[in-house]
Amino acid sequence: MSSKYYAIKKGRKPGVYRTWAEAQTHIKGFSGAQFKSFLTEKEAKDFINPPTLKVVDWTATDSIEAYVDGSFARKKKQYSYGVVMLKEGKVLDTFYRAGSDERYVESFQIAGEVIGALEAIRWAKARHYKSILIHYDYLGIEQWATGMWKANKLVSKDYIQEFNVLAKDITIRFKKEKAHTGIEFNELADQLAKRALQ
Repeated sequence: MSSKYYAIKKGRKPGVYRTWAEAQTHIKGFSGAQFKSFLTEKEAKDFINPPTLKVVDWTATDSIEAYVDGSFARKKKQYSYGVVMLKEGKVLDTFYRAGSDERYVESFQIAGEVIGALEAIRWAKARHYKSILIHYDYLGIEQWATGMWKANKLVSKDYIQEFNVLAKDITIRFKKEKAHTGIEFNELADQLAKRALQ
């Protein structure tokens, strides 16, 4: 008997299975399947039905919001991020930066997206905020952090590792925003990311 528990959140038959062979029959060929292995049954069940999340008052003095976005310049082989930090609709800070780490360039603007998210968390922690809501338009920022997507490339593996370290003493929530739809701070983050490449 396997010592692992295989949780299927989205598949032909969601549930917790004791063998990979059994779990595989419910996800193989299933588009958009979501699954993960765990060492305990409780972790597996929590993955399928997460425990009720703590309600965060985003107007509280120890809470902050961030909008993050990334960009990429093919000719320069540079990725970048733009971040907008705000409180109750008021911009507290903006920052942006470009990078050209050869290990990350192959991931194009995704490298900028995830690095921007990490920088937003660092900014919040440095100023002693206890919770942060990250607005993003690239799904991987949330899916890798929450374990819903498997990390295949180095940039996502490094992101998960760094995220897990940063997340130890701050509550992190995510909100997906639709790209290029006129959302003010999302557009600003996009402009900042592009400015970093100029």
